[in-house]
Amino acid sequence: MKENFKYFVKLSSIGAASLIKINLLGIFSTVIVAIIGAVFLVKNIDPGHSAHVSPIPFLALLFAARPVGSILWLISTFGSPWLFIFFGNKYTIKKVANKLITDKSESLIHPLLDKVLQKFHKNQPQIVRNAGDYSMTKMRIIHEIKNDQSENKWLRKILVFAMKKVNMDDIDFNQENLNFYEIIKLKTIQTLESITKPSRNTIWILLTIQWAIVLFIALTNL
Repeated sequence: MKENFKYFVKLSSIGAASLIKINLLGIFSTVIVAIIGAVFLVKNIDPGHSAHVSPIPFLALLFAARPVGSILWLISTFGSPWLFIFFGNKYTIKKVANKLITDKSESLIHPLLDKVLQKFHKNQPQIVRNAGDYSMTKMRIIHEIKNDQSENKWLRKILVFAMKKVNMDDIDFNQENLNFYEIIKLKTIQTLESITKPSRNTIWILLTIQWAIVLFIALTNL
């Protein structure tokens, strides 16, 4: 128990550090891009028309003079942070999941999955007869995992992450003696095992797009 506690502390620090680094990088890049982009946008605006103009009319003037550049600047400034948060969270979960699966799959993940499925089956022993029943049952199981405060949050997040990716399109629900819980367990484990070490390529692509927008604003009058 003590060993598991130490392991989860270490895992949490890895996840937190990764998330903080990506978000700080995204915030820093967004602020710099916003400032530089704004400077290039207003550079060719006639100061005689804009010196005493209030913010809203000035923005309208800016959009009229540089419509494409202004829209791209707004998207980069106000849209990028949300994308960094979204992809940063996704990267962090995959990174922690990959490490947890590599280190503790048999001793921690599989027992928790067994526990949840057995408990759910005992309390709600409904028969899963079709894809609609499956979807509803899967959502209930995910809800059960999310609300099981007795388990580590990273374990719960990883199981939920994997289970959301599981689909039963290739299952014939008309088969006799079909054991839904064994199937969902097998498919969840297969999904977990398919999670490879994540790549930061999406983060680098976002940064590249931000700076490409600045370059576009600097080199064009659109």
